[in-house]
Amino acid sequence: SYIKQLYPLLQRNRRNTPLSHFEQNVDPIPLRRRSLGLFLSSAVAHEAPVVIGNEPQTVYEAVLQDKDNTTVRGTFTTHGAEDGIGIQFRVALTGVPKDTFLNYHIHDNPVPKDGNCYATGGHLDPYKRGDRPPCNATEPQTCQVGDISGKHGPVWTADGNFEVLYRDFFLSNVEDTVAFFGNRSVVVHLPDNTRINCGNFHLVSDGVEKKEEAKKDQGC
Repeated sequence: SYIKQLYPLLQRNRRNTPLSHFEQNVDPIPLRRRSLGLFLSSAVAHEAPVVIGNEPQTVYEAVLQDKDNTTVRGTFTTHGAEDGIGIQFRVALTGVPKDTFLNYHIHDNPVPKDGNCYATGGHLDPYKRGDRPPCNATEPQTCQVGDISGKHGPVWTADGNFEVLYRDFFLSNVEDTVAFFGNRSVVVHLPDNTRINCGNFHLVSDGVEKKEEAKKDQGC
């Protein structure tokens, strides 16, 4: 079954990979209804499938802008999980307000040259789930694919600095797949949805050099 295929893979990598709240604490049985694969027709279901086949050596990163209206700065660094299932995230922010929390999402469109965060469109939502009801973190497959703080928790800190590592099972770093985010943006929001900062994902490394080095080491 689906669970019998997926769960051993997650268990095997538990000690070596920073995992999300979902993987550590959520019973996978509710995921039984999903099929394992890269695609799911939006006309069939709203739930997102677990994405397999991600590239571990492919690194995408988004850097927030230097903006006058906020102190929030930081980076969102990603790569494919070692087993190809989902995407590893490292979120590192500074200048976070101490009296509130922040949400952040992957948005459909890139940030234009003028830096307008409101020009990035809505959340990445290839399965047409919509914004309502709010994301339930215990059932991340039912959330919008781009609602990463909904699935993994908002930004909250006592000293202005925030860092978190997690794996998201529903995003893809393979181009031309519906959950691909490498040509999109990340937007940071206040609780009232005011967009205070944003940045575009860009390709840092596609792993080609490492693959060539590995071939040389193997005498190919």
